[in-house]
Amino acid sequence: MNDAVDRILSEIKSAKKDGLGIDELAERLGIDKKQITLALTTLMSEGRIMQKQEHDDKYILKPATITDDSEPSGLTDMNGCPCFHCLRISKCGIRQPDSPTDCSELEEWMGSDIR
Repeated sequence: MNDAVDRILSEIKSAKKDGLGIDELAERLGIDKKQITLALTTLMSEGRIMQKQEHDDKYILKPATITDDSEPSGLTDMNGCPCFHCLRISKCGIRQPDSPTDCSELEEWMGSDIR
């Protein structure tokens, strides 16, 4: 599946901000739609791609992963944020047992030291 994931990422990257849908990827790559859907789900959970906001059926690279200046980089999308599935969220905050400033999962997701 890694080869398929690499090919899908390459196609999505070539589409830039226009994005590509599952049908377009299947046609271009000759890969089964189920396999593409599974790969897209994996890529989204890893935070490498996201769904285009105005077209839920199109997928684009996350802005921080685009190499040219066509889109701004940064935390413009919360997709993949560990806070959304954290079991300790009810006890997380300033002066709480858990804190975003001490969370290694959040730090890793942001890609930099938040302290």
